Amino acid sequence: MSQANQNEEMDLMQLFAMIKEFFRKVLSLFVDAVLFIKKKIILFLILGVLGGGLGYFMDQFQDKKNSFVQEVIIEPKYKSVEYLYDFVEDLQDNFKDDNYVLKFGLDLELVKNVDKITLQPVIRSEEILTQIQDKESFTEDYDDNLLRERKYRNFYKEHKLTLIFKNSNPENTKIVAAILKHLKSNEYFKKIVSLELQQLKGEVEQNRKTLAFINDYLDNLSKNPNENEGKIVFASETETPTIASLIKRKEELLTTVRFQERSLELNKEIYSVVKDTGIISKQKQLSKRMLFVIPLIFVGIAIGIYFFSFLFKSVVNFVNQE
Repeated sequence: MSQANQNEEMDLMQLFAMIKEFFRKVLSLFVDAVLFIKKKIILFLILGVLGGGLGYFMDQFQDKKNSFVQEVIIEPKYKSVEYLYDFVEDLQDNFKDDNYVLKFGLDLELVKNVDKITLQPVIRSEEILTQIQDKESFTEDYDDNLLRERKYRNFYKEHKLTLIFKNSNPENTKIVAAILKHLKSNEYFKKIVSLELQQLKGEVEQNRKTLAFINDYLDNLSKNPNENEGKIVFASETETPTIASLIKRKEELLTTVRFQERSLELNKEIYSVVKDTGIISKQKQLSKRMLFVIPLIFVGIAIGIYFFSFLFKSVVNFVNQE
């Protein structure tokens, strides 16, 4: 047993010695690396400053400091959301066709100043979550990209049309004006709007007549309560009208008429413009990718050169020793 214990102790001592040697080599490499960096710190600082300067200018070249943007918030009506999106999504490609641009009523050089055109929903979670929960199962793990998907577009009340221009030009506003005008000129939706407004006007007129009848009856009843008792008969299969029910009906009709009159005033087109920012200059936040990448590349190249130089010298010394 004593011999076995001695063997085990020797194995443990050898294992600890190996572990100790391993950590000694690791620490030695770390110390050598620190001493190397300390020795070359001035060179690395110079490379870092030069790389940072070059990276800063590269970031500015890739992303201009200022962009010129016009944003228009629109509220689609008459189930025109998909029509608006399809039109805008095709517009940038269509603007590459000179004939299309001329028929659109715009100057060719002016259209070339357009960098990007997008239409996106103005996401308000309270607008969509109620409708989604009513229509399908939906988890709480959602993000803006998911909620911008095509199948959710119709849930949103407002949508933002954004045009980004390459350069500042007072004439840029003509492009948005031409787009909005063209959207309204769609013959199919013009017919739908005309029909809807015509029907709505008829409903308003009928509701006003009903209101006038109820008002006259209540007014007459208040003046001559005994004479009207039992003389007015309303055809109803469900209930006999009372003064309280007529007053309630009057309030409902007033609310309906107000809503209908508001619709007649605001729903004369397939969309309403809620907000137009005009052309504004936005300062872009530089991505700063190159600002950090270029210095790292410069320092990495320098370290790589020194490493391969050290490796080459080690190989030469090894060959000469042989």
